Amino acid sequence: MEIEVIVESHLPSGSPQGTRRIHLPSDSSVEYLLNKLCTDSGIPFTSNYCLRNARNMVLDRKKTLHDSDVITGSVLRWTTESTMHKVVHCHFNTWCFMSVLAFFIGAAGLIAVGVIKSKENTHLFQFGIVFDAGSSHTSMYIYRWEGSKTNNTAIASQFTETVRPHFPGLASLTNDLQSVHDVITQCLDKAKERIPSQKYKDTPVYLGATAGMRLLHESNSSASKLVLKAVRDSISKYPFKFNQSLARIISGAEEGTFSWITGNYVMGVFHVTPPAKIIESTKKIKTFGALDLGGASTQITFVPRDMKMPANYSYDVKLYGHEHRVYSHSFLCYGVNEALRRLRAELVREQNYSSTIYNPCLPKGFNTTVWNHTDIFYSWCVSGFHAQQAFGSDIVPSEDVDKNVSYVFKGESNATKCQALVRKNLFNFKKCRFPSCSFNDQFQPPVNGNFYAFSSFYYVTSFLNLTDGTRQFSMEDFQKTLSSLCDKTWAEVEQMVAVQNQSKPYYCFQATFINILLTKGYKFNSTNWHTLKFVQKLAGTDVGWSLGFMLQESNGIPAKTVKVLISTLTFSLLLALFVIFILLAVGFAIHSRKQQRLERSQQYRKLPEYGSL
Repeated sequence: MEIEVIVESHLPSGSPQGTRRIHLPSDSSVEYLLNKLCTDSGIPFTSNYCLRNARNMVLDRKKTLHDSDVITGSVLRWTTESTMHKVVHCHFNTWCFMSVLAFFIGAAGLIAVGVIKSKENTHLFQFGIVFDAGSSHTSMYIYRWEGSKTNNTAIASQFTETVRPHFPGLASLTNDLQSVHDVITQCLDKAKERIPSQKYKDTPVYLGATAGMRLLHESNSSASKLVLKAVRDSISKYPFKFNQSLARIISGAEEGTFSWITGNYVMGVFHVTPPAKIIESTKKIKTFGALDLGGASTQITFVPRDMKMPANYSYDVKLYGHEHRVYSHSFLCYGVNEALRRLRAELVREQNYSSTIYNPCLPKGFNTTVWNHTDIFYSWCVSGFHAQQAFGSDIVPSEDVDKNVSYVFKGESNATKCQALVRKNLFNFKKCRFPSCSFNDQFQPPVNGNFYAFSSFYYVTSFLNLTDGTRQFSMEDFQKTLSSLCDKTWAEVEQMVAVQNQSKPYYCFQATFINILLTKGYKFNSTNWHTLKFVQKLAGTDVGWSLGFMLQESNGIPAKTVKVLISTLTFSLLLALFVIFILLAVGFAIHSRKQQRLERSQQYRKLPEYGSL
């Protein structure tokens, strides 16, 4: 069957132009028609030529005209594939370009305003560095808070992890001042990495030396001054805010008060939570007391029930617009290590300086601990003025005692004798000049409110498997468990689980010491024992004095006014504008895709006609 096909030329300039009517069989192939067009036009056939139907679709050369839906009167367009692709590609690039441009403007704008705002936020914060120079090690804490503060007090939190160099306490470095310098250097080098450089000059550095340095100062003030001078010289070399008075030995009462602030702060007692807003109230804030037991001293701090206090025992604390008058007292030499040292000296004296000393507080079968004469007797807590004041007597061996002898302590596992020994030799309950005392003629009002006991209070009760920081236990359970421990042999104690195995032989003594300190000294009994909670952390925070110290010091640090680089309204409008550009970019991209598909399937751009053959 023969059909008539109309072919319009849309070839580039210089090629055959015009319209042709061609008669040929319907079963002819598309490729045959293209060959005929080229032959009739006197030009060679090339693979670039193609025929398109009214929908601008390229006809498959291998198919027949009939299979390609070409009938009599059909209009075909003779063109090249490259020409049509060029048209489509041109449209596609236009929308693509608009999409890319809009996205670039939107993304760049968002990044720019974000950077400006983040720089503004760095002006909101202030930093403070606190060194806790303890008896066994030195730690550095970095604290951060918003510069505006709340009722003149910072809402501070620890910024990055604690830095703790591998050195002993500063009091142990009197003959190695270079190590004192190394401790400070290792810490402050880390501080420089973590604090923004523009904040260096406004960041104060504090160092508080606690019981270890207090003992060194009492026994050898010249040595303690040299250590502090080395500390101050080392800090002064850094670009932080510092003067000589910011590195000092803090008193035991200060240490107790700052720990009390830390505990109450992290538990939300002061009614502040970041971002902080203080609860304005005329009601009296209910605080809880803090009990700390370290290696060289122990502290008790709490708000007493309306009772007049002597000046040396009363401290005023002002935080977040509220004032608190607390009772705080520290017993130097009543940390577990110094108390044990005193007990050893008493045992050696009572047993006439024999080389073998029997200790009822050590487990039977444990007899390998050797101490020389100097280790036991030449300590400020054992002999001299302090021992006279604290214990009623010092322990100074007579001149005829052999100073070269070493002492082996053998355990006896006797709970009753241990209790009597500790009470008799470490505490003085006979004298009291005040209406109410704890021990050693020291004023203490009756305990009031709830208490958190931490440090060695927690470690010992945890070893006894009485608490994990959440469980409570009765006074009777505590006394029964410690009595059972003190009657165990070393073979039995050695099988018990402990965080520090080297402390296992001394847990009987420590538990006995804690029992007497709490019940006979601080006057906790079966009625108020439930107010005690033994903890390692509060709200996930170690209960130390450094955070409380930083909060107290922040009262004297001027608040910083926020440096506004871009107003909130302008920031919001720019943010919205650049988000719109991003949305436009997405819209352009979608439209570009649709345009491409449309031009490939339906659109046809008619080129100018150049006449007919």
